[in-house]
Amino acid sequence: MRSIVKIAAGALAGLLAAAPGLAAGQPVIAGSPETVFDWAAARCETWDIPDTPARAWRTPSGRVRLVAGSERSRIAEGLSLATLRHGCRVAYEGAERDDPAAYDDRAWIAATWAEGTRVIALAHVEYHGHLRPGRCPAGDYMACWRNAILELVSEDGGQSFTRRGLVAALPYPYPEGAGKRAGYFSPSNIFRRGDYLYVFVFAEATGAQKRGACLLRRPVGGGPGDWRAWDGAGFTRAFADPYRQAISDPGAHVCEPVPGIRSTISSVVEDGRSGRFLAVTPATLEDGDGVRQSGIWWTQSANLIDWARPRLLLAVPLLWRRDCGAEAAYAYPSFLDGDGPSANLDVVEGGFWLYLVRMPLGEDCSVGPERDLLRYPVSLPDGWDRP
Repeated sequence: MRSIVKIAAGALAGLLAAAPGLAAGQPVIAGSPETVFDWAAARCETWDIPDTPARAWRTPSGRVRLVAGSERSRIAEGLSLATLRHGCRVAYEGAERDDPAAYDDRAWIAATWAEGTRVIALAHVEYHGHLRPGRCPAGDYMACWRNAILELVSEDGGQSFTRRGLVAALPYPYPEGAGKRAGYFSPSNIFRRGDYLYVFVFAEATGAQKRGACLLRRPVGGGPGDWRAWDGAGFTRAFADPYRQAISDPGAHVCEPVPGIRSTISSVVEDGRSGRFLAVTPATLEDGDGVRQSGIWWTQSANLIDWARPRLLLAVPLLWRRDCGAEAAYAYPSFLDGDGPSANLDVVEGGFWLYLVRMPLGEDCSVGPERDLLRYPVSLPDGWDRP
């Protein structure tokens, strides 16, 4: 990644005009966006693109590493978040295996957790049955898409990763339930509370699985088989692999979405002053005046289960709800604080960054490989966590 470059003058005025509620007492965008990864100048190949939320960590030597990659995940590194440079070495990629039981088709590093030189990661793993003759009768990309979550590990500070094991998959063999995309998608960052690591994943409705944002946790010293999902009262649900065990009750191996969250929880940080959690989600929701708005929304919680009504942070057209009259679509928001005390840049104290991917739209409203990673300064005033 190139050093940070300011976007054209005048962007701040337009940005602040579009930002909601600049009153004190809630997070607000506090300045112009900056370009972190410029695809035209920094890419290593055509599809070397930011295609997941930005995740970053600090190494024991104090250097910062960041991943926001595609199905060939690459790492950026620098002395700080402001001095990252994009590397061309591939840290991880799926093997494009034809067998759905392998959970090894296409993979994106979507979440990381660093402790010393060890970095664990969760990979969003897609299986595309429409590319395998005879695997999916529907023969359509979306109808034949099945997703799972894998745990990876790096012993070299996050420069390379290997598979560790399956974390979350539907309790139904493929293509049962095919006809729409199905499975568990888009992990948030991994974050710690007490003796546990937590992560959100988004579930699509399939069989016994309800649609919504699911919260998973495992002991800090555990492994991929130790993740348990919220069941509505506690963390008791263990996911099952339908290719390696008999499943008599699929409902015992699915997650219960947390209430009040209808969209993907993309990133969670902790406020170092109040101890409350702040999450970000890309969504189209009603604002306080009852007007539906597409953009980046924030919400807060003290316990990770009960979340406040989301509020709009930044109004932008979204990738999955595209405005074909707009110049670009936006996706994959995340919060990072390079000046905070956490090695995983997930504890914020007053000011931090919203990272976001911008994708220019073609004349036919299509999105190609051209896309840039931006960051916006966010101010978090005292009292933001009050109702």
